[in-house]
Amino acid sequence: MLQVHPKTVYYWVRTGRLNALTSPGGLLRVRAEDARALCQSAGMPIPAELATVKRRVHVVEPDKTVSRSLVRNLKAKGFDVRTYEDPYEALIATAKEPPELLIIDVRHPGIEASRAISALRRDDNTKRTRVLVWSDIGHDEHSTLLEAGVEAVVPRGDAAALVKAIK
Repeated sequence: MLQVHPKTVYYWVRTGRLNALTSPGGLLRVRAEDARALCQSAGMPIPAELATVKRRVHVVEPDKTVSRSLVRNLKAKGFDVRTYEDPYEALIATAKEPPELLIIDVRHPGIEASRAISALRRDDNTKRTRVLVWSDIGHDEHSTLLEAGVEAVVPRGDAAALVKAIK
């Protein structure tokens, strides 16, 4: 599919350039999202098999009206979107089936967002998941989240900034 020798793929996995899962039989399995990300970062052409794979996004948003609006906009851009009101449910789903992108409103009672995001960054399966925070937060919390591994913090309600951050 990538038109390279299997030893090259093994080298990429071993050096951390390409994320892979190991099957119970010891075989390496590469997710389509990871192979596509490698092609993009290395300037390689994206094979047709990978170009048609929908990019998965998890959206954590308690407000159903806002959630529907985000889903509509993301689906129009070709994303496979899954929504969650409960951040814990979203984090569990993200760990089980990592999306390309996690958009989370961190203003949920009982969740310490920076610790949750740090945990995602430490996990081999989720460390490459892009995380965007969609929330109105103070400068101190903004800095803490960026240190934890958030790609961007977008002010709540600024759809144009969110679309720009997703690209």
